Amino acid sequence: PGILAEIALDLHVLRLLTPIQTALQNAANGVPMTQGDIDLAVDLVDEWGRGFVAETDYRLEAANTMQFQKAMEARGLNAVCAPTVVPELVRDKVLVTEWVEGTRLDRDASP
Repeated sequence: PGILAEIALDLHVLRLLTPIQTALQNAANGVPMTQGDIDLAVDLVDEWGRGFVAETDYRLEAANTMQFQKAMEARGLNAVCAPTVVPELVRDKVLVTEWVEGTRLDRDASP
């Protein structure tokens, strides 16, 4: 509950700090700073924020998950999967999926 308000505050603070961070990063790298650098950095924060907020829309996330799974199957990439969504249980604040057996990507030892 209230996660969108918290995200909005965090993004607001991040937008305020982005010009300072950009100036410090450019100075540390010996690169002259331009307004374009700041504008680009703020645009990146905004785009990241839009994506982050979209992930809190669980009905949209469910639709994206099902679309991703269909796309992987259509390409014959059966080793890449998404958990099966249980559509009748998805709500605004709940995303229900089936359990996926397999190796977590962060624990996969393949090259």
